Amino acid sequence: MAGVVKWFETRGEIPLAPPSTIREYGSLTDDPDRFGGGYSTAGIRGVAFAIEYLDSRGWTSIRTIRCLGVDTRHPASITAYCRVRDKVCKFRLDRIISIFDLRTGRIVSADEHLALLSPYLPSEEPEPYLLALVDLQNAMRDGVFALLQLAMLDGHLGDESRDILLDYVKAEAKILRYKLPAFELIELWIDNLAPQLDVVTASVAKLLEDKDKFARLLPWLLKVVRSQEAFPKPEESVRELIAEVRAHYRSAPPRPKPVRATN
Repeated sequence: MAGVVKWFETRGEIPLAPPSTIREYGSLTDDPDRFGGGYSTAGIRGVAFAIEYLDSRGWTSIRTIRCLGVDTRHPASITAYCRVRDKVCKFRLDRIISIFDLRTGRIVSADEHLALLSPYLPSEEPEPYLLALVDLQNAMRDGVFALLQLAMLDGHLGDESRDILLDYVKAEAKILRYKLPAFELIELWIDNLAPQLDVVTASVAKLLEDKDKFARLLPWLLKVVRSQEAFPKPEESVRELIAEVRAHYRSAPPRPKPVRATN
């Protein structure tokens, strides 16, 4: 397992890049909400977007953030790495004025804002479309994170790589017989991801434990590598990955044979 995971690690962490259409800025005297701990990292790690934020002193700012956790206690807040300040900060959800789509820089609508954050917040009666989205995210997250690690070398997701990721999600959902939510929600999810390196390597390790799932993912990984003009020595990298995968499964301990019950 170490060889394949190491291959991904050598790509480095996905740079957190702001949308090309916005200009980030911080307030003169930054006063983000204080980090209090006690948050949950479930699901939201890997989500990234830009926000217009109003702090407790009334200062506004625009920052690109990479989410690390969510605290659902009132008032709900996100703990995230802030690119402007180069540190981890805590942002109250009710002080987020706008969310900018990480890929395009457009301001997401109120409905999209809800779809982007609601899967990570508690709800007594979640809408059916959100349940379908969460089910899909849980089933596809590991494969999507592995693909993004290769697709976002400069922190941006190009059109060709994006199409490959979306096709992977559709193909895998069909195989696993998952009901697809509205495709716009899948695109919104994919477009606002920039997973941390430790999250990617954990996802790859999980995928390697399911040989069939990893085997289905491998052709998509190779497609992404070959589609990246900026990928260093793509064909050599492909050969290295295939060699590491073969070595991993050849060295994997055999599964124990079932023992028949005897009278």
